[in-house]
Amino acid sequence: MKLEESTKKQIIRNASLSLFLYILPIALMFGTFAITGQRPWEKKQHQHKQENTVKTKTSNQQDND
Repeated sequence: MKLEESTKKQIIRNASLSLFLYILPIALMFGTFAITGQRPWEKKQHQHKQENTVKTKTSNQQDND
């Protein structure tokens, strides 16, 4: 089955647009990193401090009259 020329061009145009929209946020992110000089992948991960929490038991006292 042979595609018409106009259909072929439309498929190529749509595929190119989809690829552009897919790559755009990634390119903008790395462009921002280059401009600001940030390198979040080089930072050490935060160490989570263990928080000591005291659990208290509560009892529901019901008055039985």
